Amino acid sequence: MYPLLLLLLLLSTPRLEAAELTLTLPAFDDGSHRYYHALLQESLADAGIALTIRQPFAHIPQKRLQRLVATSQIDLLWMLQTTERDRQLTPVRVDLTRGLIGQRVLLIPKGDAKSYEGVRDLASFRALGKVGGLGAGWYDERVWQKNRLPYHVRDGEWRQLFTMLTPDRGINYFSRGVNEVQPEAARYPALEIEPRLLLVYHRDFHFYLSPAAAKYRETLEQALNQAERSGLMDKLLDHHFRQYLKPLRLEQRVRLELEAPE
Repeated sequence: MYPLLLLLLLLSTPRLEAAELTLTLPAFDDGSHRYYHALLQESLADAGIALTIRQPFAHIPQKRLQRLVATSQIDLLWMLQTTERDRQLTPVRVDLTRGLIGQRVLLIPKGDAKSYEGVRDLASFRALGKVGGLGAGWYDERVWQKNRLPYHVRDGEWRQLFTMLTPDRGINYFSRGVNEVQPEAARYPALEIEPRLLLVYHRDFHFYLSPAAAKYRETLEQALNQAERSGLMDKLLDHHFRQYLKPLRLEQRVRLELEAPE
């Protein structure tokens, strides 16, 4: 009788299982997604949620990615926070890079650094008349327009801008986040990092959720806020980006503050 009673007791007791979540996310050939995937995975793990990441799409342009999120073919995308995006999609209101993505240095054709040596402030940078390359749909387009800086927008695959830079015609520089530029410069030997200037605007990446994944907003915000408090976010930023920041000598650069429109 006792074995039967024990068996019935075991069958009637609810099993405690770890919460699980599956998200469809973009990935890129250059590995620029790795920090964001790791941040999601480890933040949720600390909250007791096992995240499975699906990556069904090959490397695709940013503009198309935004459409895939809007139509719930991708669950989540990291983008600069804007009021317009906050209206169109469901924002997870946590800054993701501690402002690193809003600190910009210039990728330029090798040998063209001398033409920037006289820049002392934003006005003298503007007076150079240099044309910046931007991707279609980027928030940077509004920043460059607001600050009256010449720019050229590349529709389609923005990474083609790396091969379009020339010292005296077309596109003269490509503004990149300080956490992005070092591996990009290594991949394109015809380019170099301009050594003196740091363009700054006060925006950061947020995660944006598709309509189908909007229900996970509170869960993600709680997990990411805890990652900030616990030091996990700083640990991951350090792991993924520290090696790239020191050679840039950010504290010694001429700081050009850009006005960031809403």
